[in-house]
Amino acid sequence: MHIFIWLFAIFANLPYSTIAHKSPPQQVISYIIAFFYLMFLFYLFYLFLVPLFLDKKKLTEFFLISFFLVLIMPFIGYSILFIVRAIFEGTFHDFYRGYSIKMHMSGYFPVLTAAVFGSFFRVIINWFSTMNQKAELDRQKLTAELDLIKNKLNPHFLFNTLNNIDSLIQNNPVKASEALIKLSEIMRYMTYETSAEYVELIKEVDHIKNLIELHGLRIKTPEDISAEFTGDMSTEIAPALFVPLIENAFKFAGLEKNKPRINISLSSRNGIIEFKISNNYEKYSKYSRNADSGSGIINLKKRLDLTYPGKYNLVIEPGEFIFNVKLSVDTNGY
Repeated sequence: MHIFIWLFAIFANLPYSTIAHKSPPQQVISYIIAFFYLMFLFYLFYLFLVPLFLDKKKLTEFFLISFFLVLIMPFIGYSILFIVRAIFEGTFHDFYRGYSIKMHMSGYFPVLTAAVFGSFFRVIINWFSTMNQKAELDRQKLTAELDLIKNKLNPHFLFNTLNNIDSLIQNNPVKASEALIKLSEIMRYMTYETSAEYVELIKEVDHIKNLIELHGLRIKTPEDISAEFTGDMSTEIAPALFVPLIENAFKFAGLEKNKPRINISLSSRNGIIEFKISNNYEKYSKYSRNADSGSGIINLKKRLDLTYPGKYNLVIEPGEFIFNVKLSVDTNGY
């Protein structure tokens, strides 16, 4: 930006500079000194006055100092040029000859321009810097919020699974061992994989299968749980995205008088992932009254808004006996 400013200044003065180069050495040197003098004024405001006063809200001091500087700087600038003239003439006699109010005012406007532009560009840069810092803080806040949401493991699921494994240790130690391995895989996934922004869909599917297996431990008829996964499993998706929907299905289906029938299907085609899940449900049950507005669904919506804004469709259909959820996510471009 600084290079652009000074190239523009040189370009704006190009006609004069061309004439100056064809002039005697004194005029050429005077032109160069005048240019660097204005550059000095620019950076005097840019580097010192604005940071020392304007940035600290000392408006009165800033404008008073600026007023006096702009008032006397033309005199100092012309004095430097008169020194050059005196050196070339070989005498300092009648040093300020030709100096007048008109000459002073002719130097006043370039000085004022340099001061205004120096202050203006510093304010603009400070504004952009503040906006960038705010954007970075917002991004860090969103990242932290996402991490909290996706790394949250349902404590009820953990406690229920441990209780189920405990009861299996005596009756079926082999199955208990298998359940412990799946639980460790779930914990490993939630600990390591969810730290990534996206994971391959195959990893998410394996995680879902482990969840289904462990949830099935507390159901008398695990054969009534069906799950189907089709399509391109190399597609990348935000990790643990479907977990809240699965946990809700098992939570509320397990409270029904009928069999806890749960159907899960996931398909991936051309970067679009469609997830469907349904479970038995009693619409007017006191347990399922808030099934579609619990913290899991709220957090899921927040996460979808943050990760896939405008690229997802979540449909929740609480019927009288069947609760259906459909989530479609367009991962293209992510």
